[in-house]
Amino acid sequence: MLELKELVNNYINNNLLNLTNINIDLNCKMINRLFSKKFRKYSIDPQVKIDVEKKLNNIIDRKLPLNFIPSFGGYKHWWSPSYPTIDWAEIFNMKFMLEYLSPICANYKENTSSIEYESEEIILSELNNVPQNGLDEYTKTFRKALEYFNSNQHLVKFKLSLAREQYEKYNFNKQKLLARINEMMPEYTNRFNSYSIDEQEKRINKARTNFKLDGVLDYTSLSNAEKENLYKFSRIFNEAFLDADYEVRGNDFFEKENNIPLLFSFGLGPGGENWLHIGSSKSSMTDFWAGTGILEIRDNGQIIERILSRKQYEEIQKDLIKIDINSPLSDICVPLTYIYVYKGELKF
Repeated sequence: MLELKELVNNYINNNLLNLTNINIDLNCKMINRLFSKKFRKYSIDPQVKIDVEKKLNNIIDRKLPLNFIPSFGGYKHWWSPSYPTIDWAEIFNMKFMLEYLSPICANYKENTSSIEYESEEIILSELNNVPQNGLDEYTKTFRKALEYFNSNQHLVKFKLSLAREQYEKYNFNKQKLLARINEMMPEYTNRFNSYSIDEQEKRINKARTNFKLDGVLDYTSLSNAEKENLYKFSRIFNEAFLDADYEVRGNDFFEKENNIPLLFSFGLGPGGENWLHIGSSKSSMTDFWAGTGILEIRDNGQIIERILSRKQYEEIQKDLIKIDINSPLSDICVPLTYIYVYKGELKF
């Protein structure tokens, strides 16, 4: 066990958290780097590449600041062993983003570059019944991890922006947002009901997965039919929120001339087709905030960073080995003082 502990700690400290040896050689056009299959992992609509290339060329021609906007839920899924804080999945993603975008940022000499994670935690208590104090703890630990990445490399600036913080400059707030969503709900409910049964089920399934029945309010005693109605409401509420939020800051943020939005797999569902989609880490498609990070150590000594979904984690949980970690991130939160290791080769 001591040998394994040394191996894992060496990997964490000298590989994963080593930010001094990032390869910044571009070796291709910036647009080709952005759409590289190595990082993207998903098929795309050809129009997306045309639109992103047009925007990137405008940024370069006008020498504007270059900002990449990875948009995500802004919370740790309640099933995760590390809930409500970050774990190694978030660290894997931050390193992945650094390796992915540094060649572009380092070779863009005309202005500054940044990676600005965009968090939509503002309505998650109403949407998924997740307590606000847990959301706040996630934001706190996420920002502390970004501080490490900013202090130990100077290729690109990381930051995390919350919708609720951005709203202040628009003289907007959560109360006004909820009022606007409530105005929209009848129209969006009618629209949802017009979808085919299969389409409705596809949309509801995401809400069914994310909703915390024993969260802000206790819904555990509801009948199955009542729970299904709750999930349907949550899905419609989410669709209304996305458009209500876009009314406030869409043109000024998501469509801003020097901002390039990025989405992970959560945006692959209805409505998320028009932005560039990327993977969550070098080896995983599971969204980092909805999964948990482990290391897979194969018989040949190769170490793979994995982000496991709930189903994957539960499938191999009994085979995981907990290894104590001592790293520069250990003071951020308890889940960064250890990592789970799987010895062997995973088949998913």
